[in-house]
Amino acid sequence: MHFSAYDKACVFRAAYLADCENIPLTVLDVGSAMVDGQNLANRAAMANDAWRMIGLDIEPGLNVDVVVADPYDWSEIASGSVDVVTCSEVFEHAEYFWITILEIARVLKPNGLAFITSPGGGPRHRFPVDCWRFYDDAFPALARYAGLNLLEAQVQWVPAYRKGIQWRDSSAVMQKPLRDAAEGFDEVLRQTIGKSLRGGKPAIEEILVVAGRNSAPDEIGDISPLKAQPGRNAFAAREAALLASGNTLLMKTRLVMRQMREIKRIIATPLKDLHL
Repeated sequence: MHFSAYDKACVFRAAYLADCENIPLTVLDVGSAMVDGQNLANRAAMANDAWRMIGLDIEPGLNVDVVVADPYDWSEIASGSVDVVTCSEVFEHAEYFWITILEIARVLKPNGLAFITSPGGGPRHRFPVDCWRFYDDAFPALARYAGLNLLEAQVQWVPAYRKGIQWRDSSAVMQKPLRDAAEGFDEVLRQTIGKSLRGGKPAIEEILVVAGRNSAPDEIGDISPLKAQPGRNAFAAREAALLASGNTLLMKTRLVMRQMREIKRIIATPLKDLHL
């Protein structure tokens, strides 16, 4: 993960988890693998002896504790078993990101928090694919789709960071609400229908089985020690602080220099090889 995404994970922790530093939490980091050349990870941003950190990915690797057999069905992680989900720079690589958000919602405990960041812009980078970019309205829409409460969402359009200005991080914090039995049934049905949209063979039988039930499971499961809380506009505040502390002329100069390097690259690259 690049520096600005790591910094936003630290911002999320300071804004939303400060009251739980001494409380045991289970933190699931989705897409945790560190590839060659990376030295930053959410595990470091969330380091706490009181917290259990689980790194999840689709292949074994550095910083991975759980390898899922199916990237869109994390049966290795029990429903309602996680207090916090972190997911940095993953959604652009998920072909079916609407299922990814449903799995995040499923594994969260009631009151559990999800921190997600993914590029709103930036160059193509395949791990193994690069499918999407997320604008201002993307994560609010996904929160509604997954039945999560959106606490805040922001796209960092201004080059506030010295490094990684090409990515324009889109970041969000969502919280899973407490649900009654009927709402719990709606959640199960939403997840089942959402997963059926994955490909050419919708799970119609599964939908019919769920729809034939007259209630959600009796057991809600554990409730996270995290409390329902308001959004704190933490990402916007961090951006404002960085801009206030920096040299505006220097920031603009760096941005111009980056654009000049991009123009030089375009001029030197054959037209057929350009990916703009």
